[in-house]
Amino acid sequence: MEDSLGVMIKKAHNALSRDSDHYAKTLGLTGMQISVINFIANNEQHHDLFQRDLELEFNIRKATCSSLVSKMVADDLLVRAPVKDDGRYKRLLLTPKARQLATQIEAFFEASEQRMATILGAETHLTYEGLRQIAVAFTTPTRAPESW
Repeated sequence: MEDSLGVMIKKAHNALSRDSDHYAKTLGLTGMQISVINFIANNEQHHDLFQRDLELEFNIRKATCSSLVSKMVADDLLVRAPVKDDGRYKRLLLTPKARQLATQIEAFFEASEQRMATILGAETHLTYEGLRQIAVAFTTPTRAPESW
């Protein structure tokens, strides 16, 4: 298959990941860590955030998320705080260290979004919607046809 949409999506994903990893490295972090900081900073005012929210937002497995959060707690980027009504649940809060970085991280992601919007031009909304539909459709695994 010469013009594979899946391959091109993978190449675009890799390029974006490398770009964010490169920027994160300048802060002494990983690309995933800056994504988590950005996500929490943008959503914490709306509701409490838990590890499960990260699993869903970034489509990562429970064990992966647990390692990520533990590492971020050890690096003084996150704190696990018990919920008042139920001590079993631990909400995730940014530390002052992470909060200081959040503004810079937000600016980086805004610049990246602007670069993509400039490249896509008027097609930005259609591209976003198409990729959203692909993400939803492929989140639930389908059974492979017998001919595979």
